[in-house]
Amino acid sequence: MSPACLLKYTFLVLFLICGCAAADIHGENQASEDQAPYVSRLNEPQSNAYFYYSRGRMLLAEDDFEGAVADFLKAIDFDPDDEDLRFELAELYLAMNQPENTVRTVEDILLRNPDSVRANLTLANAYFSNRQPAEAIPYFRRVLELDPEKDQVRMHLAIALVRTGSVDLASSELKEILEQDPDSMPARLAMARLYREIDLNQLAVEEYRELIRRSPDVDQAYLELGLLYEELKEWQKALDVFSEVQQQRPLDFTLRHHLSRVYVGMNRYDDALEELCIIVELKPDDFDARRKIGLIYLEQERWSDAVAIFREMLELKPDLEAARYYLGTAYERESKWDLALEAFLGIESGSSFYDDAISHIGYIYLETERVEDAISTLETRMASGRPRPQVFNYLASLYMAQGQGDLALSTVGKGLELYPENTDLLYQKALILERAGRHQEAVQEMKTLLSFDDKHAEALNFLAYDLAVKNKDLDEALHYAERAIALKPAPHIMDTLGWVYYRMGRLIEALKIIEEASRQLAEDAVVFEHLGEIHLSLGNLEQARTAFERSLQLAPDNDKLREKLETLADSL
Repeated sequence: MSPACLLKYTFLVLFLICGCAAADIHGENQASEDQAPYVSRLNEPQSNAYFYYSRGRMLLAEDDFEGAVADFLKAIDFDPDDEDLRFELAELYLAMNQPENTVRTVEDILLRNPDSVRANLTLANAYFSNRQPAEAIPYFRRVLELDPEKDQVRMHLAIALVRTGSVDLASSELKEILEQDPDSMPARLAMARLYREIDLNQLAVEEYRELIRRSPDVDQAYLELGLLYEELKEWQKALDVFSEVQQQRPLDFTLRHHLSRVYVGMNRYDDALEELCIIVELKPDDFDARRKIGLIYLEQERWSDAVAIFREMLELKPDLEAARYYLGTAYERESKWDLALEAFLGIESGSSFYDDAISHIGYIYLETERVEDAISTLETRMASGRPRPQVFNYLASLYMAQGQGDLALSTVGKGLELYPENTDLLYQKALILERAGRHQEAVQEMKTLLSFDDKHAEALNFLAYDLAVKNKDLDEALHYAERAIALKPAPHIMDTLGWVYYRMGRLIEALKIIEEASRQLAEDAVVFEHLGEIHLSLGNLEQARTAFERSLQLAPDNDKLREKLETLADSL
C-alpha cells in the first residue's frame, strides 16, 4: 500500500474513532439527533481493507507468511482497485518462492490497468530473471511503448532478444539508444558484449575502444577488452590493456590474477610468479594465487618448490584437496612414490579430485611393479559408483599391459555406454581394436571420434597413415596428414606426412620431412625403413642401404627388409 493510501486509511480510522469526541470538545457537535442521525462508518470497505492490511503486516513481521497472505487477500477483496496493495502481495509471494502466484497477481493488475508501467516491467523482469526471455520480450516492448525514455529497459530487451537468437533486432535496439545518446556507457558496453557473444570480436574491440575514448574512466571497458584479447590469445594487447588499468588500481588483486594468466600465456613464468607473489604477500588467504604459483613450479619442473608451496597450503588449510592432489603430482614427478601415494590416498571419495587421484594411484602401483594392486584399486572404484572416463581408460590400459585384450575392450565399452562422446575412450577403443588385428573396426572408431572432435591430431594421423599404407585416396590422406601436423607437429606425424608425399611421388618433400623425423625418432625402425625407401626411389643407393641397416638393427625380425637389403647389396 502506498504512503498516500496508508495516510488516507490512518486518517479515516482516527476520524471514525475519535471524530465525535473531538467535535464535542470544540463545541461543534450541537446538532440534535433528529437533525443528523448517527451513522457508523467502521464497516466501510476502505476501513476494512486497512484493518486486514495492517494485521497482515503484523503477521508478516512475525514471519507468518501464510497468515499475511490471507489478510492481504481479504484487504484486496475490500479494495480491489488498490494497485499498491496487489504489488505488496506479489512481493510477498516472491519472498515465499511462489513465482506462479507472483505472476498471476501482477497479471490481475494488468487486467485492470493494461497501461501500468510498473506491472509490465515487473512481469518482464520476472520472466527475464527466470531465464524465460521469450516471455519477457512483449512486456519489455510494452514498457517502451508507454515510456520510450527507459534506456535500461531497452538494453534488457536487447539482451532478451539475443538470448532468443534475434541478434539483428537486439543490435537495432542498442543502435537506437546510441543514436540518441552516443555517450551512453551502458548501451555501448552492451553493444560490445553483444558482438562478443556472436563472435564478432573485431567489432567488439572497436566498441570497447570507442567507449574508452569517450569515457576514459570506465574501468569495466578496459577489463572486458583485456579479457577479450586474452580469449583471442593476443597476449601483448591484453598485457597492454591490463597494465594500463593497473597503474590506476595497483591493489586490485583480481587484476593481478588477470596479469598472471597473460604472462603464463606468453610463457613469461617469472613475471607471472612476481604478480602472484605480490598477491600472496598482501593477501595471505588467497589460496588461488598460491595454487597458481605451485602450478607454475610444476610447469617449470621445479618439483621441490612445488612440494613446498602445496605443503604450506595444506598446513594452512588441511582440507584443501586441490593442494593435496597437486602435492601428490609433484612427488610423483620426483619419483617419490611413497610420498605421492600417501598424498593421493588422503583424498576423500567425495572429492572432485578423487577419480584423478585413483588413476595416479594405479599408475604408482604400476611403476612400483604392483600391477595387481593397480588393477584391484581401479576395479574397486568401478564397482563403487559412476566413475569418470579416465578410470575406464586407465584400467583398460592396464588390462592391455597384462595381455587381457578382451577385458580391455569390455571396460572401454562400459565407459562409452556412460560417456558415448568421450574422445579419449573412443581413441583407446580404436587402439585396442587395432592391436587385436581388427583394423577396419579401428578405422571406423577413428572416424566416429572425428565426428565429435575434428581436431584430434592422433585420429587424423591414424587415418592418413592407413590410406598411405593402402596407397589409395591420397588426396584425402594428405588432407588428414596436413591437418594433423598443423595441430601437433610431432615426429611420428611428420613420418606419416612424409609417407603420404612418397606415395604421391613428391619424393624431395618426402625425403626432407622424414629425414627430420628420423633425427627425432632415432630408435624407430619404421621411420628408417621409410627413409630407405625414399632414398632408393631417388637412386641414392648408399643412403638407402644405411637407412635399411639401421631399421634392421632396431627390428631384426623384419625378414622382408633383410631380403631387400641383400638384393640392394648385390646392386652396389
